[in-house]
Amino acid sequence: MDLINKIADGLIANGAIKVEDRDLYEYGLKQGLLIIVNILTTIAIGLLFNMVWQSLLFMIAYIPLRSFAGGYHARTQSKCYFFSILLTMSVLLAIKLIPCTRFNIVCIAMIAAIIIYALAPVEDANKPLDKMEEEVYKKRARKILAVELCAMLLAMGLRVSWVSFCISVSILALSILIIIGKVKNFRSGGCCTTNK
Repeated sequence: MDLINKIADGLIANGAIKVEDRDLYEYGLKQGLLIIVNILTTIAIGLLFNMVWQSLLFMIAYIPLRSFAGGYHARTQSKCYFFSILLTMSVLLAIKLIPCTRFNIVCIAMIAAIIIYALAPVEDANKPLDKMEEEVYKKRARKILAVELCAMLLAMGLRVSWVSFCISVSILALSILIIIGKVKNFRSGGCCTTNK
């Protein structure tokens, strides 16, 4: 990207980074830009659905858990971006269409939590995990899941059911990606078996 190249050139010219570190900083800048684009896109989808708070809460619940639980990943960044748009729209539609009852909130969360607890982390060919990383990711995913379930129950106790429902559906979305990721790995004969 021209913008990233120009920023890297400027940082080198100002002596902020070394020439030999250019690739590392370009990668970091690219990832940062992708995060900003994804956040802005999610907010834009929230505006389109008139569900900005729900879209923000989805990101807050989904991203930390996704980082450690893993699941299905698209092969390219452009496919990943369009998949993220589709996922966000699907989550917001589910929040809008599924009745927001205590029973639904608890059932959805419990089914999703069992799947995540049992199967996470699910690695991908683009992000293989060795045994030690797998254990670390499993513990972190379970801790984040526990925190999110506690937040969901707290919101229910405070009678802010829409918050509980957003968290519940976000956890459900991730559990579905975990199942898809497991199936994909099984069909391809296992993921990254050389790193085990």
